[in-house]
Amino acid sequence: MARQSIELAETVKEGLDKMATAFGMTQNALINLAVTTMVVKYEAEGMRIFFDLISQPRKSK
Repeated sequence: MARQSIELAETVKEGLDKMATAFGMTQNALINLAVTTMVVKYEAEGMRIFFDLISQPRKSK
């Protein structure tokens, strides 16, 4: 498996650490899962996968 280095903002790193602890997974496993999911969704849906990321949050009633 190829290695990839990424830079994360400190707040993101802290959040990732909390998630890893909560799910009982390593940070690397969570990142791998997230990136793999993103690639699979991109292959199936193309650029549409980014619409939710860039759209304004909706207010719930």
